[in-house]
Amino acid sequence: MARSVIAYDKILPEIPSRCAWLPPTSFLIKDPKAPDGWRVDESGRRPSKLLLIEKLREVVAAWRDQQYPGASDVTQRLFQYWFEEDHVVTGLPVPFRYHFCQREAVETLAYWSKLPEIVM
Repeated sequence: MARSVIAYDKILPEIPSRCAWLPPTSFLIKDPKAPDGWRVDESGRRPSKLLLIEKLREVVAAWRDQQYPGASDVTQRLFQYWFEEDHVVTGLPVPFRYHFCQREAVETLAYWSKLPEIVM
């Protein structure tokens, strides 16, 4: 069985201004000098070390801002339902919202699958 790199018994601190359903504007960095071992980097989203991820994030964000041109009517309606409408869940005091990373993953998959049609 694979061993975990980070022990699961450790609790990561909350980033005070973080809103899970909005694009990230800061991230945690390990810092042994900090009281809890972490500090918040306010310089924006954590950069990716993977090839082309930053560019893909950029084009998907632009696609989102333009209301998903080239996406089917069904895809656009699903995005509206999932990400723009409130979802009341029994037992939750506030409406359910998808985390931004979940939204971005679904949007990226839809963008990537429609890429030949969007580019043409």
